[in-house]
Amino acid sequence: MKAILLDWDGVLCDSLSLYYQLYGEACRRWQKAFPIQTVEQFLDWYDPRWEENYYEMGFTPEEFGEVQVWADQWLDYSRAPLFAGVAQNLREWSKQAPMAIVSTTSSLLIRKRLGAEPGLEECFQYFKGGEDGCSEKREKVAHTLRALGATAGVMVGDTPLDVDAGQHNGLRTVGVTYGWVSPQRVRAARPTRLVERPEDLYQAVLDCLK
Repeated sequence: MKAILLDWDGVLCDSLSLYYQLYGEACRRWQKAFPIQTVEQFLDWYDPRWEENYYEMGFTPEEFGEVQVWADQWLDYSRAPLFAGVAQNLREWSKQAPMAIVSTTSSLLIRKRLGAEPGLEECFQYFKGGEDGCSEKREKVAHTLRALGATAGVMVGDTPLDVDAGQHNGLRTVGVTYGWVSPQRVRAARPTRLVERPEDLYQAVLDCLK
């Protein structure tokens, strides 16, 4: 059976500005130097192994644990819109194959945001979030496939880490360049399909599902 696995931030949800503000506020509260000044710089600076971003900014392992708890309370996904067409895409894709979200964001936050849109949470059979506090995705994808009873399909993401996780588990991959990292970094991961605009994602996913 084939399945559709989707990253959340930068693929379905336009949350880049929200997290740019989160990193800046975390540095202010813990008195660290935020190394970037613009959202555009974030695209080249951001490491999908997001723990490393905090260590680079000077957070200690103890502070990293503290900031994770604080971040889950600070994040307000009502401030982060879904990309254009996402709601309709999810409803249509769910008719084609079982779907899951594989993300490093808390699944509770994701489900709360989806729950604000009628019927969207019900489009998914499984959620694998960041409750483990880890950015590693190969095992997250493998776990999700087992949970769905799927052996093939497509993984959609906006970072090289997403593409690698899908490829490692034998999936076709769709890399989107409108998310959290620069287009050059997504292209370098060599996904099966490259999508530069949210409006082109629908067909790319179906093509990779064939």
